[in-house]
Amino acid sequence: MPRTVSKGTPFLEILLDGEQRTYQAGNTITGRVVRNAPVVAARAWLAIQVHGRSKSKKTVSRGKAGTSIYRGRFNFFGPDQNRQQLFDGPIHIPPGGAVKEWPFAVTVPSRLDPSTVATGNEQKYSYLPLGPQDVATHSMPPVFYASGIWMATTYQCYVEYFLEAQLHVEAAAGPTNIDTATLPVNITPPSTPDMITDFDLSRHSFLCRLSTHRFIPGLETAGLSLQQRTQKFFGSSKVPQFAFSLQVDCPSVLQLENPNPIPFRALVIPNQAQTTDTIRDALHTVTLTSMTFEIKASTEMICPGTLRSHTADETRRVGFELESAIAQLGAPIVLPSGEKAEPLDIGALLQLRITSATPLGHRPFSSYTGQLYPSFETYNIKHSHRLKWDLTVTAGGESTELSNEVDITLLPLSGLPASDTIDGGDWPIGKEHYEEHGNMGIED
Repeated sequence: MPRTVSKGTPFLEILLDGEQRTYQAGNTITGRVVRNAPVVAARAWLAIQVHGRSKSKKTVSRGKAGTSIYRGRFNFFGPDQNRQQLFDGPIHIPPGGAVKEWPFAVTVPSRLDPSTVATGNEQKYSYLPLGPQDVATHSMPPVFYASGIWMATTYQCYVEYFLEAQLHVEAAAGPTNIDTATLPVNITPPSTPDMITDFDLSRHSFLCRLSTHRFIPGLETAGLSLQQRTQKFFGSSKVPQFAFSLQVDCPSVLQLENPNPIPFRALVIPNQAQTTDTIRDALHTVTLTSMTFEIKASTEMICPGTLRSHTADETRRVGFELESAIAQLGAPIVLPSGEKAEPLDIGALLQLRITSATPLGHRPFSSYTGQLYPSFETYNIKHSHRLKWDLTVTAGGESTELSNEVDITLLPLSGLPASDTIDGGDWPIGKEHYEEHGNMGIED
């Protein structure tokens, strides 16, 4: 189930104006179809159009029982929805003659064609409703690719858009000759007019309890006696306890290539009721000593089967390299304390961004081996994201770890990119990936 590749020969080639390869619904793609090879015919006709489709494939090797292959396919545009006739008439290009060019201006469809989407497909094999009124409201998914292998099962799914030009040359005798040229283009879904500044923060609160004699004023840096260490070891109630709630504001919406730092805020709220009386009025400093921050991208796909659907899913992690960013600060990260205090924006402090830039001299991603795609759901593919973070906070020399995971929406970049890429390459998914990252499920 290969993706469409750029195909051009002296017989037919598609050339675009300028360097742009990324478009949105309603944009106009301009260029020219070129033929260098000689030809003479009483009649020839040339047309070009935009194609879009999503495909899924699952292959199960059953040893001596053979191999089962399941496929899903949804075409987005009708055969005449954006077809443009460029030429119809006699043609003559002599050997060594001038190159023949036909300019074109094709508009990217602003909607999917309901009858084309539904043709050959059943509702039970689609994540989205296939009714005509429903399809009319669906937006075009972004260009996407994922593949994987696990044991005896492989899967592949993708969304693609491409230009196809066909030159039909009518022969005096015999069948009509058809020359074809193709050129992939990147179609992105609508995003925000400007880079977002509202990341739709959600608040989460975590109760923390730390116990040590070092919370006693004057013992902050003192060595502990054997008796104190013994009490600590056995969890004695005589060891002073400092309790507090850590309030974390984390985003539920992110955007690719947004230069604004991702907000991630933390605030300490002392819990007097659960703090030992003798240290209740003392000021206790809570610091952030380590942090991990990663985006989990999950892909699901579905294929029709004889009796039921066949599915596969996998999760891939993209993590931020924060250890070096924290080290470069050169000072402890002290978290504000008190209900009237302003939370510390750790995201701004560490310059968290989803960009290809390298803020603060460190890589923004620790395992950025391919492209991050925006969140989307189409008929046979779903691509979603979750944000997972881990914090280690310390007070009085004692540490506690906190973690959480929330659903997020990853938006496409605002507008069109400065440089165009069709995709980020195949995801190198194999046995080692799943042992490390877990969470792969395939149903026969």
